[in-house]
Amino acid sequence: MPGKIFFSLLLVAFTANFAVPLNADVPRTMYVINESAETISGMNMNDFSITPNLVQTGQFPNQIAAHNDLLYVVNSGTDDITVIDPVNNHQITKMIALPEGSNPWAIGFVGADKAYVPNWIANTVAVIDLAAGTVVKEIEVGQAPEGILVYGDNAFVANTGYAGYGLPYDQSTVSIINTLTDSITQTLDVPTNPQDFAVDPMGRIHVVCTGNYVTKSGKIAVIDMYTGDFYDTPAIVKVLDFGWIKSGSNPFSPGDLAITTDGIGYCVSWGDGVNGFLCSYDALKDSMLHSAVDPILVGPNVSQLLFDPRENVLWIPTMTAWGGDGFVQKFDVKTNSVVWVSNVLGNGTKSLAILEPIYVSDAGADAVAEFKPGAGAGLGQAYFPDNILGPPDPDPAVSAYNPSTKPQEILSLGHGGEIVLEFTDNYIYDGDGVDFTVFENVFISLWTGEPFIEAGIVSVSKDGITFVEFPYDTSTWAGLAGVTPVNDNSHPTDPAVSGGDQFDLADVGMDFVRFVKITDLGDIKQEGDWNGDFDLDAVVAVNSKKGSPAAVDDISGANNPAEFELAQNYPNPFNPETSITFSIDYKRHIQIDVYNTMGQLVKTLVNHVASRGVHRISWDGRNDKGTAVSSGIYICRLRSGNHIFTRKMMLTR
Repeated sequence: MPGKIFFSLLLVAFTANFAVPLNADVPRTMYVINESAETISGMNMNDFSITPNLVQTGQFPNQIAAHNDLLYVVNSGTDDITVIDPVNNHQITKMIALPEGSNPWAIGFVGADKAYVPNWIANTVAVIDLAAGTVVKEIEVGQAPEGILVYGDNAFVANTGYAGYGLPYDQSTVSIINTLTDSITQTLDVPTNPQDFAVDPMGRIHVVCTGNYVTKSGKIAVIDMYTGDFYDTPAIVKVLDFGWIKSGSNPFSPGDLAITTDGIGYCVSWGDGVNGFLCSYDALKDSMLHSAVDPILVGPNVSQLLFDPRENVLWIPTMTAWGGDGFVQKFDVKTNSVVWVSNVLGNGTKSLAILEPIYVSDAGADAVAEFKPGAGAGLGQAYFPDNILGPPDPDPAVSAYNPSTKPQEILSLGHGGEIVLEFTDNYIYDGDGVDFTVFENVFISLWTGEPFIEAGIVSVSKDGITFVEFPYDTSTWAGLAGVTPVNDNSHPTDPAVSGGDQFDLADVGMDFVRFVKITDLGDIKQEGDWNGDFDLDAVVAVNSKKGSPAAVDDISGANNPAEFELAQNYPNPFNPETSITFSIDYKRHIQIDVYNTMGQLVKTLVNHVASRGVHRISWDGRNDKGTAVSSGIYICRLRSGNHIFTRKMMLTR
């Protein structure tokens, strides 16, 4: 019983119904580490205005990353992570201490509240509870780990094999960690000095290996996770060699790589002080395009690449000299040329991260009423239920040839698995044409030209108890979800442009529904050769009305009572007090609670029968014991019967 209660609280905590983004006032912003100055600077990507030296970091900042509206800076010298809130005037909200002398290198995020940090000197990966800000476990990996990639239910760690200055490198490896168990499942030998990773459109993992800077040139090792007799064995399936720069006097020594949505890989090296060198290859055909003999010239002293799918460009940090004035270059991957260079950002500009405003559509499903994973499920469960509520994957590069593959955006139901999604602040009604769309990561195969189908049966219900199944045909795939690719995820309520599998309630004789159930078809022979289990992205109402239908035969809204609704608190962010407004459509018992992001109850604000009308209460940032709670995000939940509304509130001390 305690486990069930805790699970329900987690669902409540992540069931948000926003009309505006949490960080609506924060534009799309690029943040950069200035390693020499030990600061970060910000650049507004709308007008390219720069705010230098926003925040002081720890000693020797090595990487910056954006996650859940926060910025994380990994400080190698002070063995800690600086957590920065860009919404709240770039305040430092937390310093996460790592083992002394561990020399943390990078960070990879697992779900909402867990992260992995490779420790270069300690030869470990620290498992961090982000909410608590503590290290909960250390995983022993290979020697001198640096880069990390979290993809699916696996984390890939680059163990460089560095043995000391002037000494030969030991065998370099990649450790593969299962993120569900925090344990190593496989270790692969790779070429000398692996640094970082990227994923190609086929889901293979590419590892950039720098070499030893003297006698061994840089290489790309390609990991296919599905080799062996049962297609379950990770293995290196290809190694590409960039060779020697121009005259052959120096090996090409790349420090980072990026792969575009078109499958073109780019690797960059520091250069000769005048130019940085950019090499490229076809990541789908494993063939070289620009080797070290004919590199693309960019600005000097480059160590990182950041691919931006929204603009289809590379952002490349560069410095006039080591530790000198830093700039960012915009590199057009279509023309293979630098098309713009920023003004000075700071001293020693090194690592980049882009923070996007996050919008959540009310047209998407609001809650998970039930989830029964089938055999083989697991992908996306670390991000559940956030990853399937609201609109589909926001990546602008998603198309019929480039599907959603990120576990933070999709959930595998597993073989025969089943999920029920609920619309809590609105309902789907039978209007003109399509009434709702199911988004799944279907894509057009580059080999066959046909959709890669992972089919699911769709059922709908008014009360969550009695479901009506849409008729379907496994020979034509008509009536099933997981059949039609997504063409445009920016307009999920416009079926004419969105793609996805679309359903009309008239086909099952329903005038409205609040619940949509999807069941993986289950029989892989029916789904077709090489097809897997249904991977849900989102369910979005096309014909949607707010509130509750008055009756089965009246969905016009003309006779509906006043709306039952929870408004966004004001002010937000707030300190020390905020006002919470809610509307009641008729006299009923209500309860308003505040939870933290761990799903733990902080305070009950209301628990009584309320009359019809608009009500307003306040919260002073204290828990049920009267103790002031710390800064952070809190969830306000209004509940009456089966109706639940939630809002995020940000407290700043």
